[in-house]
Amino acid sequence: MANERLNEAIIRDHFKSDVLFGSIKFEEQKSTNKKISELLKGMSKGGGNGAGYPEFILTFPTDSRYLIVVECKALPSMHESKNKDKPKDYAVDGVLHYAKALSKEFEVIAIASSGESETELKISHYLWKCGASTYQKLTDKKLLSLNDYLKIFDNERFAENLRSVDIISKAIYLNEEYNDYSIPELTRNTMVSAILLSLLNKPFRESFMSQPTIRSLGEAMMGAIKTTLSANKVRNENAMIGEYSKLLNEPIFRENAVKNKNTKKLVYSLEVMKGIIDYLYKNVYPLTQMDDSGFDVLGRFYTEFIRYAGSEQKQGLVLTPSHVTDLFCDLVDLNLNDIAYDPCCGTAGFLIAGMKRLFKLAGNDKRKHLKIRSSQLVGVELRPQMYTYACSNMMLRGDGRSNIYCGDCFQTKGAIETHKPTVAFLNPPYDVGTAQQMEFIEHAIDVVKPQQGRVAAIVQMSCGIKDEKNLIEVKRRILEKAHLKAVLSMPDDLFYPVGVVTCVMVFDTSKENEGLESWFGYFKDDGFEKRKNQGRIDARGKFASIKDKWLAAYKNFKEVPGLSVRHKVQAEDEWCAEAYMETDYSTLNQKDFEKKMKEYISFKFLSE
Repeated sequence: MANERLNEAIIRDHFKSDVLFGSIKFEEQKSTNKKISELLKGMSKGGGNGAGYPEFILTFPTDSRYLIVVECKALPSMHESKNKDKPKDYAVDGVLHYAKALSKEFEVIAIASSGESETELKISHYLWKCGASTYQKLTDKKLLSLNDYLKIFDNERFAENLRSVDIISKAIYLNEEYNDYSIPELTRNTMVSAILLSLLNKPFRESFMSQPTIRSLGEAMMGAIKTTLSANKVRNENAMIGEYSKLLNEPIFRENAVKNKNTKKLVYSLEVMKGIIDYLYKNVYPLTQMDDSGFDVLGRFYTEFIRYAGSEQKQGLVLTPSHVTDLFCDLVDLNLNDIAYDPCCGTAGFLIAGMKRLFKLAGNDKRKHLKIRSSQLVGVELRPQMYTYACSNMMLRGDGRSNIYCGDCFQTKGAIETHKPTVAFLNPPYDVGTAQQMEFIEHAIDVVKPQQGRVAAIVQMSCGIKDEKNLIEVKRRILEKAHLKAVLSMPDDLFYPVGVVTCVMVFDTSKENEGLESWFGYFKDDGFEKRKNQGRIDARGKFASIKDKWLAAYKNFKEVPGLSVRHKVQAEDEWCAEAYMETDYSTLNQKDFEKKMKEYISFKFLSE
C-alpha cells in the first residue's frame, strides 16, 4: 500500500540536515504567517471553500518576501498530470496550485516530490515570481541545499542576511559552550579559526573523533594545521603556527578534565573538545565551502565574540559590514585586471569582497580565477592574531597563496609595491587618532599612485571635520597627491554594536585635487534595521534600491536634494556632506511638523 509519509520523511530529513536549517522556519501542513494563511483560504485541493496547505512551508525570518513550498505524493506515477489540473491527486499540480495563490504576495520556489525511497525519488522545481501570471520550470531534478535555493531567488543581500543570522546563532551557542568551560573571550575566535583550518585536512576530518586523549587531539589538530599551511605556501607560516600553538597552553588542552561552571561538575576535556569540533564540522565548516559565497565567516564570528570582550572594542578594531565591503567595489569601479590591496586587512573582509567581485567579472574562466587568487589580492595585518584569521579565511575559500603579510604596512611598503596594486580598500584602526587614520590613507595613495590607482577608505567622521594641525597637514599632503573624488556620510549605527560615526572617502590618484570639485553624499539611511539576536540586517530588502540610487548619483557626479552636493574643498575645510547640503524641504509633511512640535514640547516640559 502506497505511503505518502515515506516521501514526507525524505523531504523532512533533507532540510533538517541542512547547515542553514536553524535560520529558517519549517512548518508542516500549516502556517503561523497570517499573510500565507489568508492567501490559502479557499485553496483546498478538493475544490471546496476550506483552506489548503502544502506538506511543507519554508519561510525566512530575515526577509518575509520569499518562501519555499513542497507537495508530496507516494508514487512517482502520481507526480504530474498531463494538463497539471488535478491538484488533489498529483504533486506538481498541487504545488503549482498553492504557488499561484502565494505568488500574489511572495517569491515562491515550488517543489514537487514523489516516491517512497531515495532510489525512486522524483523531484520537480518551479519558480513563481511575485505578481507573475505563470511559473518558470527549473531544470534541477534533485533536492538542493538551502544555499542553492537562495541562489535561485537571485538576491545576494537576502542570502547574506540569512548566512549572517545563521552565524550569529551559532556564535551565541559557541559562546555559551566556551563560557561554560572558562575559555577566554579573546581565545575563542582563534580556536574557531584553528579548528576550521584543521578540518581542511582530510585525515584530521576522518580521525578526530577517534583520538584517545586530549593531548593527542591537540597534537593532531596542530599537525593538520601545519600540513595545510605548508601545502598552501602561506607567508609568515611560523607566525600563524605560533598563534595556534598558544591554544595548547589553555586548560582545555592541558588538563584531562575541566569544570562546567553551570553544573559545577568535572567533564573530560576530550569530550568537550570533540563536541566543539564536531559542531563546527557539521554546522560551520560547510558554510566555508559554499562556492563563491564571499561570506566572511571568521569575521562574522569575531564580530559576535567581541560583544563579550569589551576590551577589544576599546582597541579600535571594528570590522566593516559586508554590504559596505561590497559597495567599495562599486565606488572604485573594480575591473577584472585590478590588483586589490588592504594595508590593515583584519579578517580579510575587503579582500574577500574583492575576490568575489573579480570572480564574477571572470565568469567561468578558471585560469583567470587562479590568477586572481595567486596575484591580485594583497594585504597586510599587524596583529598576529588577526593575521591568522585573514590567512585562514582566505584558505577556507581555496586561496592559500594570497599575498597577505604579517607586519606594519608602513614597514612592508617596499614589498607591497612589487605587487603593483591598482586599488586600495581600507578601514584603519580607530584608536590611533584622526591624523594617523589619514596617514594610512596617504600610505595607500603612495602605493597605488604609480599605477594611477584608486583608494576607498572608511574612517571616523572626525577625520573629515576636526580642526587639528596634524590632521590638516596630512590632508594637505594627500590633496597634493590625489583628487578627493567623494566623501560619503555613513549611517550612525553602521558598526553596531560598536558606536562610531564614520564616512567613506574615495580618491583618484591619476590627478591632483587643485581646482577640482568633490562629491559629497549623505548616505545615512541604508535600509538596515537592528534585530534581536540577528544584528543589523536588511530585513525589508531595501538596500538594493537604495544602493542603486546612491551609485546613480555618485557615478554621474550628480547633485540630488537631500542626498548629494558638489563642492571644492581644501585641507582646512570640512569634508562632509552636512557642511554643504541644503535641506530638502520638499520631503517634509504635516507629520514631520507635528513630530518636531511634540519633541519640542517634551523638551520644554522636561527641562523646565
